[in-house]
Amino acid sequence: MKNGSKFKRSLLTQGLLLIAIGAVFLLDQLRVIDFHETLRHYWPMMLVLFGVADLFQRRSAWRGLWMIAVGVWLQATVLHLLGLTFRNSWPLLLIVLGAGMTLRAFIDTVLAEPKEERRER
Repeated sequence: MKNGSKFKRSLLTQGLLLIAIGAVFLLDQLRVIDFHETLRHYWPMMLVLFGVADLFQRRSAWRGLWMIAVGVWLQATVLHLLGLTFRNSWPLLLIVLGAGMTLRAFIDTVLAEPKEERRER
């Protein structure tokens, strides 16, 4: 039963993705939006969206957080938010990735302790 629901969820996601892509291309053809210009400025948001999707899967939640962090950093540099560029903001990315690794090690250690205590009882 679970495999069937996973298949349906995957099919639903693929269908919604096709509808979204078709709508974007239709709006581009109708000259409502300039798809190429939009894509040029907002392509890092695709990483953020994939990261958000990964958050809902337990096995890949950390990967989702990494994708969101890198996507937000890339988006900030592409749009030059707060004056950030690739050249002046790469240390910020290192700090965020290091903080994430430290947080993960801490959380994995804290979550592993109760399991070990339960086994000893």
